[in-house]
Amino acid sequence: MSYLRRLPSAVDKTLLLLAVMSFNFLFVGVDVLMAHSENNVFRWALIPVIFSPVAVLAILALLIFRQSVVVHRAFTTVMWCGVGVGVMGTFFHLTGNATGGRESLHRLLVEGSPIAAPIAFAGIAVYALATEHYRGPRRRSVLLKLAGLGFACAVVAAFLDHARLGFIPVYTLIPLVSGTLAAGSCFYLSRRRDAPAQTRIHLYLMALSVVVGLVGFGFHVAGDLAGTEGIVWARILYRNPVLGPLLFCDLALLGALSILPEPEPVREDAPTAEPVPAGAFQVI
Repeated sequence: MSYLRRLPSAVDKTLLLLAVMSFNFLFVGVDVLMAHSENNVFRWALIPVIFSPVAVLAILALLIFRQSVVVHRAFTTVMWCGVGVGVMGTFFHLTGNATGGRESLHRLLVEGSPIAAPIAFAGIAVYALATEHYRGPRRRSVLLKLAGLGFACAVVAAFLDHARLGFIPVYTLIPLVSGTLAAGSCFYLSRRRDAPAQTRIHLYLMALSVVVGLVGFGFHVAGDLAGTEGIVWARILYRNPVLGPLLFCDLALLGALSILPEPEPVREDAPTAEPVPAGAFQVI
């Protein structure tokens, strides 16, 4: 699309994506701190709380000291630690749901701690690594695939969360449908470069995901406040997690930013203008 091709002159795609990743780590860190505050953030729960600001600092350092090899290696190390934090968090949530004996699948996946939440750390870290490691059409393809995987995980998380209500009312199915369409669009565009019509549809689906996320946020807040005279934090954190629907907004932003044009590489054999002798007139 012609208007997308004009953006690189005004937008540094790498800087923009890494800045969004730092905000994501901050956002997830606040979410984890809120969720674990009920158990006083004890033992292993401290790991993601401490890691989030460390990840933000690693990204900011990379943005400031772009040419430093030490900073680049530190950034890579911290991001791979983020992958480990996400995997370990998922494991701890699963083992925490299995309180003993033979647990039902419903207990393990639906009633207990959200198993899909901790893996967000791994997703953000991998996206940040891909942003810094790849360039050109390859980066566009990888980032779109990661955004598609993110939407797929968000659909699973919404499915498990809304399964507690038996998908009643029926509009709780909307994020499952919109998220599936958004994931399919990301995966499709990751394999297509010049597809103006499909790119336009992709942006429409990303906009739809933003609307779904914001409306879902409103429904969650209204549900948590219903029948109460004030704010009950336990309901906000565990009944209808208010920050959960905003994941669709965040993924929509990443899905849109991933298709920003990549900067054209400078060719070493590109012709250069001949110098004009001093005092000579240049004909325009």
